[in-house]
Amino acid sequence: MTVAEIFTNSTRQGTDTGCPEDFAAPEDGKKANDSPEENLQLIGTEFMIKQSVQKAVIQLEDKQDNSQRATERIQILYDALFQSQSKNIFACHFMEVLKRRICNLLQEREEMSHKPREWLFRRALSSEFILEGTSFRHLIWIHLEDIVANMFAQILAVIDANNNLDHITQEIPISDLWLQMFKDESFLKIKYTSKAPDAKISVLSMTEDPSMSVLCRFPFSWVLKARLDEIWETVHRVKDYPKDPTMDSAEMFQSSILNMPVPDGNSPEMVQCYASDFVRMAFPGQDVQVYEILSNVLITGAKRLCASLAPDNVGFSLVWLHIEYFYLQENYQLFINLVKNEETLANELQKVYKEDTTKMFIALDAVNIVLKQLQPTEKELLPFSACLTWLKRIKSIKHTVELITSDDYQMRLYDNKEELLNSVLHQWNCTNIVYLLIDHLLHDETNVDEKLLKVVVKQFVFLWNLLYKIEDHKPAKIFEVVTKLLKRCSNNAATVYLVKGVNECKSCQKEITDPAELPCGHIFCTQCIWEWNIRQCKICKESVPEDYMPTASQITREAVASHNKFRRKCNSFFVEFVGSYCFGDKIPPSAEIIKQLIKFVACKPSNPEHQEIRKVYKPTSDLSPFEECMDPSPTVKSSLLKMLLRCRLDDVKEHLEGYLSRMEEVLSLNQSSRDDFYFMVVCCFEDFMYSSFQEDASQNSEHLLSTADLSAPSSATVTSIENLQFIAKLRLAISNVAAVLGRELPSAADQKTWTSAETAEKQSQLVNSMKNLVEKAQTPWPQIFLIRNLRNFYGMNIMQKILRREPWILLRGIETSQDIKISSNTPLMLVTLDRARVHIKNTDSEEAKQITAITKHMERLLQASLPSEESVENKLEKIMSDVSSQENAALLEVVLHTALTLTLSQHPLTELFKSICFQPSTVKASYLPTMPSDLLFDVTNWKNTAMAATLWRCRCGKYWSIENCGRPWVIIKCLCGSEVGGTLHSRMEGFEEVDTTKDKTERGYVLGNPSARNNETERDLPAAAVCIARALLHSSMLLGTFTDRQSILELMKVKPKDAEKFFCDHLEKDIQFLAESLSGNIDDATMTVHLFLRYILDSTADTNMTIKVMHEKEDRVRWESCLKAITQSFFQVLEQKLASAKQQIVEEGAHCSNVLLKVAYGQSPPFSHLPTCGPINMPCMWRFEQRMTVQRLTHLVQQENGANQFPLLLELLSKHQHIRHVQYLPEILTLQRSLIHCFQNGDIHEGERLSVRNFLERDDLSDDQRLTFKRAIQTVQKVWNNIRSSPKNSEISIPDELWCKEIKDDTAILDLLPTTPSITYIVTKFLIQLQNSCIDTVVQLTKEKERSISVEEVKHVSVLSVTESDLITMALLNFQYVLGEDGTKTTHYNFLTLQRQVIHRFISGKPVVKAQTIPSIALNNVKTLHSTKVKVKEQLRQEPLSVSLMKRIMEEASPVSDISRALSTLKVAAEFLAVTGGDPERLLTEYVRNELKMEANAKQFRDLPVVPQTQLKHILSLWQILSAKRSALLVQMNQNPFFLVDKGYHEELADQEREELTTALSTVNIEFFIIELHEMITVTLQSYENSWGIVETFKEYLEKEGKEEIYIKNLTSAVSLNLQLKNVISVWKTAVLINKTYACSYIHE
Repeated sequence: MTVAEIFTNSTRQGTDTGCPEDFAAPEDGKKANDSPEENLQLIGTEFMIKQSVQKAVIQLEDKQDNSQRATERIQILYDALFQSQSKNIFACHFMEVLKRRICNLLQEREEMSHKPREWLFRRALSSEFILEGTSFRHLIWIHLEDIVANMFAQILAVIDANNNLDHITQEIPISDLWLQMFKDESFLKIKYTSKAPDAKISVLSMTEDPSMSVLCRFPFSWVLKARLDEIWETVHRVKDYPKDPTMDSAEMFQSSILNMPVPDGNSPEMVQCYASDFVRMAFPGQDVQVYEILSNVLITGAKRLCASLAPDNVGFSLVWLHIEYFYLQENYQLFINLVKNEETLANELQKVYKEDTTKMFIALDAVNIVLKQLQPTEKELLPFSACLTWLKRIKSIKHTVELITSDDYQMRLYDNKEELLNSVLHQWNCTNIVYLLIDHLLHDETNVDEKLLKVVVKQFVFLWNLLYKIEDHKPAKIFEVVTKLLKRCSNNAATVYLVKGVNECKSCQKEITDPAELPCGHIFCTQCIWEWNIRQCKICKESVPEDYMPTASQITREAVASHNKFRRKCNSFFVEFVGSYCFGDKIPPSAEIIKQLIKFVACKPSNPEHQEIRKVYKPTSDLSPFEECMDPSPTVKSSLLKMLLRCRLDDVKEHLEGYLSRMEEVLSLNQSSRDDFYFMVVCCFEDFMYSSFQEDASQNSEHLLSTADLSAPSSATVTSIENLQFIAKLRLAISNVAAVLGRELPSAADQKTWTSAETAEKQSQLVNSMKNLVEKAQTPWPQIFLIRNLRNFYGMNIMQKILRREPWILLRGIETSQDIKISSNTPLMLVTLDRARVHIKNTDSEEAKQITAITKHMERLLQASLPSEESVENKLEKIMSDVSSQENAALLEVVLHTALTLTLSQHPLTELFKSICFQPSTVKASYLPTMPSDLLFDVTNWKNTAMAATLWRCRCGKYWSIENCGRPWVIIKCLCGSEVGGTLHSRMEGFEEVDTTKDKTERGYVLGNPSARNNETERDLPAAAVCIARALLHSSMLLGTFTDRQSILELMKVKPKDAEKFFCDHLEKDIQFLAESLSGNIDDATMTVHLFLRYILDSTADTNMTIKVMHEKEDRVRWESCLKAITQSFFQVLEQKLASAKQQIVEEGAHCSNVLLKVAYGQSPPFSHLPTCGPINMPCMWRFEQRMTVQRLTHLVQQENGANQFPLLLELLSKHQHIRHVQYLPEILTLQRSLIHCFQNGDIHEGERLSVRNFLERDDLSDDQRLTFKRAIQTVQKVWNNIRSSPKNSEISIPDELWCKEIKDDTAILDLLPTTPSITYIVTKFLIQLQNSCIDTVVQLTKEKERSISVEEVKHVSVLSVTESDLITMALLNFQYVLGEDGTKTTHYNFLTLQRQVIHRFISGKPVVKAQTIPSIALNNVKTLHSTKVKVKEQLRQEPLSVSLMKRIMEEASPVSDISRALSTLKVAAEFLAVTGGDPERLLTEYVRNELKMEANAKQFRDLPVVPQTQLKHILSLWQILSAKRSALLVQMNQNPFFLVDKGYHEELADQEREELTTALSTVNIEFFIIELHEMITVTLQSYENSWGIVETFKEYLEKEGKEEIYIKNLTSAVSLNLQLKNVISVWKTAVLINKTYACSYIHE
């Protein structure tokens, strides 16, 4: 029979024998297996369950703060299983259910077992009964008891989750409900999990925090909530996701749980308990007071919902709690966010709810309380520190308050909530406007003049009161109030700064920038005073002395500057106010506001004094309410236009048309200027359509191209908004066509990108639509624009390949033009070549000698042979010709241009490269620019290493970490085959300790394979600067190989076989990465390098810095600082230089007559038949505008000193490839929780067999779960690949064993388990670090209060969700185009505003996630003898028994069976003490009897000497001695007590060794030797190698145990130093036999 059959049949027959002797094992095992029915022997199942209570409980692992639960659990089970009168019925039912549950688990166990019917044979073949010293029958009983204990433990791990067993001690109906739920197997599913025999079983918990337990107030509340949530999701889906709760859904929900053990809602106590547990599970980690408020609000809202929807005959039930929470969970989360920021809010809210418990709108009530506290008053805003505190409080709640929405069912169901919402929103609008104004005025201020602060604070309070009194919250009235108050603030500030005020110059009506103070005290512009014909004050008419020189005191200048700064801050507030409040909801403001704004940008003065100076409209680049601040220069800025475009076109069409007509009046009559203005409008349209257009670029573009009709010539002469919008859409569509054409070409496409069949079909349709449009179009401009896109996206080379494949793109009239050849950059080298020719003539000059060397190097590089008698000038010309004909001509041109520039330039940057190129031997063992600070040992990679660990390095370079003392004590093999580690703290040869306190930056060239490089920054250098510097470095080193190959190779860490190819490949990578950094193509990147060479050739030298060799790191720092400065100035003019260079190539290059080349580079085709009517035929409409990408945006921010000025913006951009995945952190955590749930108490080998594909195909996963997990696994895969590809940027260490692992469908799911470390653990920690880093940066910038949450609190709303499209879209909306009078369009990058908006939209309000709360699972959570003893020592003081007692036990203890029973009891007691601790002075027998409820076991102690008087502080000593005594008795009986120890330690001693040992042991205390060596063998031997010496290992063991030196010396002196651990068991047995001989002799004597 199987164990399950025995237990099941015994349970059915109700046998309760009560002792193991009544269980009779079949005499013939084979017969028993053949015919179990005939030989059926029953066991006492109830007795066995009761006997296994302690064994079951000690297998459980509780959380750290619940360590006393083990003994509490025994008491609860004792009361439940051992019947009493009060609990008689419950105890009977509980036992019956428990037996049935155990039967089920036994059956599941045997389904997973191999040949379960042969268990009896396996027991008979086992040697374990030797240790017990008892009958085989009793051994079988012990075996069955252990199995039942394990089943019992697995049941307890579920039913006592969250101290759930406490409910069985309560009165009816709680205990009855508990039993009903325990009985219902469909409700409470307990599955068998296979684990190692001594593995701990983790008790389930509602919280993931490993250090905190949660007590459930409702029986099995976590199970009930999960089941009800699952049912509700199904109901909600079946009912087609109703927006509001319906009675239909509620009835279906209620009917679905009729067969579940769910109480009705008639018991307020039951409902309250369940609601308390519910909110704890929904919002973990909150304060008790918060849970009390949440549970009351949830109950109140659910009852009110039930009363509103349900008929009178339908009562309240728990399902309404779930419905209420489902629809209002965001409101509860908002309340929690507010509570964490406002410490007194919970108390205030409780007071409110005590007064009225019928109306609880928790989020609105909380916000209402906070806003009343934050109403601006002079008391709240004064002094300056109070004002800053007020700002900080507003910032901390701003994001939360703005998430309040009117879109919830309560708004539609309860009128009073809508009234409260309107009141709260009105208060917030008033407060937020004041906050914005204060925030702008105090930005970057450390202190404010006290008088000014008092004046403006009064205005702030006045503004709030005015705004609050505005009826119906009319925007036009708000706009008027704000505008007037800004002017009043400006006037007040002027009065404060200067007694007579200083708003503007009364002469020119402009802002004063260079003040001069007249004798009368009035202030004007210095230039205005010089220009006066009549020398008298324009204000008071007082005459000005003839000898007066316009001047002003320093105080006056500072006052004027301060006032101007104050007014600028007011103006920046005004722009944000207009954007946020007038255009914030994408609903256009009133016509009155728009007209006023147009007046501002059109700059028609309303002040009569201003009108005298400027009587006509003039465009201004500023949107300002201060006319004196308006820039009178004739420029147009796109700020207002972009604001208007935020709204739906139909809503603002009329206003846009008015804006266009007004601008046409403002601009001069020059048609070219108007065309440029129209193109600026088109660009604005493109910016706004970018995001929506990219959502499905192929489909949107195909639709536009297929519906566009360009077949008829355009005759429209009036430029309308619709026409300009159409052109913008057409430009976007054509750009997408160009991108698709490039992706279809293998040389242009990203080889890593896989295109699905559906996507390929869409792209094919898009190209065909473009082809059809071109064929029918009566204008060539779409083709021209497509060609320009191809050239700018991919460069000339790939563009030509595409044109050969798609000839329809070519314009009519140039299809048969001359052959297209690759354009050379020779024109960009002409100046350098001319200067070289001049120097060649002076043959004795150093430059001439170097140019001669260059020609020789280039000859060898080109493998060309030029006549030696030919002049250097002619050779140079021929080299140029040969270079142009090479396949890699572009790279060779860079090399040659670099060499000539190094020779001719006097710039300090070139001196180092000159040394590398012409004198490589001088730079040996020196630092090189842009090399990684520490490629092999980057300190940041080890910052997560535990402080207790010490780093060591193998001779192959691999690093090893040794914990604890940090010294080696074991020898293992490295991956290279070398032995690493050591013994007894002595290291192996070649195994070196790494000094982590010193910088390990290497000298020389340390980059490896070019294909393994990433586009990374170094130190504080921008990526583009690094690329340019490395391009020059690799060109120099390439030529240096021809000067002194050996010196170059000695400079390199990696010695390539083909150095020339190595440096050419790196140079190619440099240009590729430069193109990525600048968001350009390879051609433009190559041009950029040439232009930089020309730039440093023309730059003046800095004589204060000349570095030819970098001997010290400080030299490199100085050099790179110089590089950063010059590249920053170079990139500021790069766009203009590139345009000029392209113009030069078109006009002076070898293919200057090529029409296609002219068209590709932006010139209009020289055709007379080009149409000219309508905006679509304006040439300016088809200019190519460089695409905005994250790389380009990063480069632009870096050029503006982004690290200091815009740190958050730069961090988001530079880490965007990783940060975009943070939004999937909740899915990854859900996946981890699911995996932990699957494998926490299961067989880990199942995880090795189960693949990712098998896991996702499991039947118990719903479709939604499967999709969520699949997306989470894909995210882990992407992030993991990113981390591995750029570990330096990731700033995270990866263990060597994980480097090679990839995540695929056939990957074992075990690799995704959140162990420490593991792939998912590293990915999760990395994503959390990214979020926390961004939030820390924001906190430092804004000074707002930081809040933190645990990992289990993480929801989608709490993590960053920033995509590349989000950043680009926001940047495009903030960048302003400025059109100059000459038609030039420039872009104003307002990075400060962009950063503010990014913070507000994506980061503000997000919490820091506590990385230490990441869920994890311990794979090998096995309790060993060693770990148990260590934990006992930690929990309570231990002392050894006295020598006399130890000797008495060793002499008198017997027989083996009694000792075995005592050891079994000691093991259970020690395991309990290891968890719960205890009183060291308490008697052991009392502890076992009263605490562990093991009365029978305590009685067994009476027959053993010493044991009855032993205290808990002696338990380990007693265990050690009894264990040694049992083994000694077994040896004397010719039995082997160490049959479980590896055979490698059982080698017998030689006869001579035994004789020597026998003699030596006579000099030691042999009994202590036996006890101590036995302890080492049984506890720690498995961690030692059998080749280690016995003496040194035994000595180290005794030292760790804290033994005295004399004691250690006495015990170890008897053993030969030559004996190894392979003989240790033979040594111990010899000692036992010698001791027996001595004892017999002593007795005989």
